[in-house]
Amino acid sequence: MCVQAPTVAQRIKSSATRFGLASTVRTVVQADDAYAELSARPADIVLADIAASRPDPVLFTRNIVARAPSTGLLFVGSMDPRLATRILAAGARGIIACGQEPQDLVGAVAQTVMLTTPRPAVPTQRSSGSGLTQRELQVLRGMSQGRSNSEIGRQLFVSEDTVKTHARRLFRKLGARDRAHAVAEAFRSGLVS
Repeated sequence: MCVQAPTVAQRIKSSATRFGLASTVRTVVQADDAYAELSARPADIVLADIAASRPDPVLFTRNIVARAPSTGLLFVGSMDPRLATRILAAGARGIIACGQEPQDLVGAVAQTVMLTTPRPAVPTQRSSGSGLTQRELQVLRGMSQGRSNSEIGRQLFVSEDTVKTHARRLFRKLGARDRAHAVAEAFRSGLVS
């Protein structure tokens, strides 16, 4: 992942670590660093923030394609359709449109990484003794950290409605009346600490 801001690179690294992808996802902050990293260690996919490829995203595309012809180059960000056409003609495989705020970029990158990175399947069986699925435990942990449903959804890359569905299920399984009761039961039973 090539981004423009070090803070965004750090947030992407943190997200990758949280999802067990730290050894799969690499970040760099400048185009020259992307070239050097790609020359040192090939990659299946290069995700590039359009802002990090400036002043010439077309030249950036040509340089990536020349160094690693089998590597897929995807741009993330918003751009003029004419520039998008030129980038695709130069060899980029696609453009993931998102807003220009850092959280928009981090969210788009995280979703792309989750979709394109092979990962071991998340177990769907019940966790030992609790009766909760892994996703329900993740929602419960978010609740125990004082996060709102929308914040939990952003962290897990799911909609707020999906979080609410998981919350209803975990309330039922724990015999809880509300969030506070569910968190209290989780602390008592050792599901969260």
